[in-house]
Amino acid sequence: MNIQRKLSLLTLFALLTLSACTEEARNQISRTTDNFLGEDLRVSYIDGGAVVKTWTVKDGKITSGKDGSGNATGYYYFWTVETGYVQVPIERTVIEEIKSKR
Repeated sequence: MNIQRKLSLLTLFALLTLSACTEEARNQISRTTDNFLGEDLRVSYIDGGAVVKTWTVKDGKITSGKDGSGNATGYYYFWTVETGYVQVPIERTVIEEIKSKR
């Protein structure tokens, strides 16, 4: 194998490796989430100081995106008992743990 072909293959391998790392890094950043796992939760959407709608999340998971500083941003995403999949803006949402009565 001549030197030019070896160099071409090495360059191709390096480009593929770097592009995979870059893609993985991008995916990792976009998938950074806040998770509340294994708790029964009450999620309330508030507008004008009043609760507009409330959902129940059983043994749930509530996910949100994060900004570069690690703060939750955008929307909460979750699956509810009442309506299924819900997406609500973080700024207008309150999440409470539902304590089981024993």
